[in-house]
Amino acid sequence: MTVAGTWQNEYNSQMVLSEVNPNLVVGKYSSTTGSTGEYYVVGWQTSAEPTVQAGQPVCLAIDWHSIVAGPSDNSWHWTSALSGQINIVNTSEQLVLAHAMIASCDFPGLCPSGNYIDKLIYNRVSHEAPAPEPLPSGPSGSDTAPSLVGTWQGSDGTVFMIQSVVPYTGNAFGFVQGKMTWGGGPSMIYGVTDINAGSAGLSLQSVTIVGLPSDGGGPALAYGGTLDLNTGTMTLVELSSTATPNNATYVQTTVNQITFKKVG
Repeated sequence: MTVAGTWQNEYNSQMVLSEVNPNLVVGKYSSTTGSTGEYYVVGWQTSAEPTVQAGQPVCLAIDWHSIVAGPSDNSWHWTSALSGQINIVNTSEQLVLAHAMIASCDFPGLCPSGNYIDKLIYNRVSHEAPAPEPLPSGPSGSDTAPSLVGTWQGSDGTVFMIQSVVPYTGNAFGFVQGKMTWGGGPSMIYGVTDINAGSAGLSLQSVTIVGLPSDGGGPALAYGGTLDLNTGTMTLVELSSTATPNNATYVQTTVNQITFKKVG
């Protein structure tokens, strides 16, 4: 079983995901709340299929700059980090995710800047999935976000080695690629970031990074927060999800705040 396919949540927003490989997924998100458009998604799923006794952990990163034409607004500078698991409920699949929406700037009439936490429940609509789009690519060291590429040391010992930030078509956002060490083990990381923050006069650049230990066994890790362009400090909320039984999803995801400083 896989997270690939179409999912719909209680707000009627839909997410269509495709497998790049058995653990890596990409896709598009169509929202019915706030702005309208289509938004890029990248994430990971663990290797073990879900059962009633143990769900399948999943983590996702979303950039809220629409990748289709439409009117812009302040939320185009935002990103989201999501982590949770697929559960089998009465033979049906549910995707239960903790959601950290990173509002890196005010949206007058909606909300001030901040990190907004929600719990989202998606039901599967279809197992059908389109062929995945190729990942945005560029040479190591590609950097449309000058302060982001490099090695970052977290206050908890986590290390990000961000190798490139490649612009998506039309400079909608930056696609983050690199590696991390978490709990002593290696992992590939991908993510999204607002490469337009500086040119828009913002002091905070939203960043969301997703990772999975290289053995594919979890936890599913999503990091969301901001890079302060004035101080060079990156502050991220870590959502870490492990498999639980259906009746214990309330302990599937732990939340921590980690401060990162660039080293070397």
